[in-house]
Amino acid sequence: MTPATEHTAQARKRAAVAGHLLRRPAVLYEQLRRQGSLVWSGSGGCWLVVGHEAARMVLRDERFRMPGADQNSEWGDGAGHGEFVRSLLLSAEGADHDRMRRTLGPAFSPRAVRARRAAVETTIGRLLADIGPDGRFDGVTAISGRLPVSVVGELVGVPEPERADVSELCRTISQGGGLASGRAGDDAVRDAIAALDDLTVLVRRWLADPVPDSVLAAIRAAAGTPQALSEVEAVANVFSLYLAGHDTSRNMISGLLLRLATVPELLDDLHEGRRAAEAEVERVLLTESPLTFTARLAMTDVEVAGQLIRRGDRLRVMLGAANHELVTTGQSAGPLAGVAFGEGRHVCLGAHVARLEGIALLTVVARRCAAVRLVGDPRWTAHFLHRGLETLPLEATWR
Repeated sequence: MTPATEHTAQARKRAAVAGHLLRRPAVLYEQLRRQGSLVWSGSGGCWLVVGHEAARMVLRDERFRMPGADQNSEWGDGAGHGEFVRSLLLSAEGADHDRMRRTLGPAFSPRAVRARRAAVETTIGRLLADIGPDGRFDGVTAISGRLPVSVVGELVGVPEPERADVSELCRTISQGGGLASGRAGDDAVRDAIAALDDLTVLVRRWLADPVPDSVLAAIRAAAGTPQALSEVEAVANVFSLYLAGHDTSRNMISGLLLRLATVPELLDDLHEGRRAAEAEVERVLLTESPLTFTARLAMTDVEVAGQLIRRGDRLRVMLGAANHELVTTGQSAGPLAGVAFGEGRHVCLGAHVARLEGIALLTVVARRCAAVRLVGDPRWTAHFLHRGLETLPLEATWR
C-alpha cells in the first residue's frame, strides 16, 4: 500500500467513525462514562466532564466561567469587538449578568411563555398547511428550521418581513466570531463585522418604536433605570436569542419529528391522551441533547469528582453524556431532570420557550396527522457541538 493510498484509507475510516458517532453518539458517551465522571482529553487539551452530578456541579459553581473568545482575535478582551462578546448574557458575570437578566428575564418566565401557547400552535398549524397535498416534506426545512425563528422573532419583537434576514445576519456573526468553532478566518471575520454593523442598525430602529410586550419593548422601558442595557448589550442579546432559535430549538424539534416517525404508536397515544407531550419533550432532550457540550474555565483550584482541577484548566461539560447517564441508569424520571439547557446562573434563558415549542408541536401534529413516516434516510449535521438533523424526509397522513 502506497503512502497516498494508506492516507486515503485512514481518511475514509475516520469519516466512517465520525458518521457513526453522528448517528449514535451514545456509543461515545458510554465509552467516556466507563472512564469515570471526569476524563482528560489530550487532543482537546481539556477535561471532559461526563458524569451528571459532576456536570451539575461545574455548571452551578461560580468558580468556573465561560472561557470567552480567542484573546488574539477581533473578539477578545481589548479588541475591537470584545465588548460584544462580554455583553452576551452567556458570557456576562456578576452585576452585569444580574442586571441584564432582570431586564430580559420577565419575557421568558413560565407564565409569560404559557401565554404565548395559542400563538405558537397557530404558527405550527400554518406551517403544516404549507405542506403539499401528497403530505411529503422535509421536517427540517418545513418545520424545525422555521418554527423557532417565527417564535423568537415575535418574542424579541422583530418585524415578520425582516426575520429571515436577521437569521442570516446572526448566523454570519456566529461563523465569523469564533464563538463555537475556534478562531475564524479573515474573510469570515470581515463578514461577521459587516453583519454585526447591519444588525446594530436594525436593533436601533426597532428600539425607537418597539413591538408591545416584546424583549425590545422591555429593553426600551429599562432605559434610564439601573436595569438599562447599552446598545451593544441589546444587540448582543438579540443575536444570542436568535442563535438559540437556530440551533437548540431547531435541533430539539427535529428530534421530536424523528421520534414521531420512528415510534409508530406515539402519534395515536398523544392524540388519545395515553402519553403526555411534556414527557416526550423531556425524553428527547435527554436522549438527543440539542447542544452536546459547553465550555468552562477554572478561575481557581477546584476539586471535581475527586480530581483536582487547576486554575486556568479548561473543561468541556458534556451535556449529552451527562444526560445519557440519567437514561442508562434509570435516574431520568421526573420533569426537568437533565442538563440540556445548562444549570446555575447561566441556565438557558429560552428553556421554557423551547419546551413550549416542543409541546405545542406534538399537540398540533397529533391533532392534525394520523401518521408520520420516514420516506428517506435522515442526515445528521456534521457538527459535534450541535446534535441536530440536516435533512429529515417525511410523509404525513392527515386526519
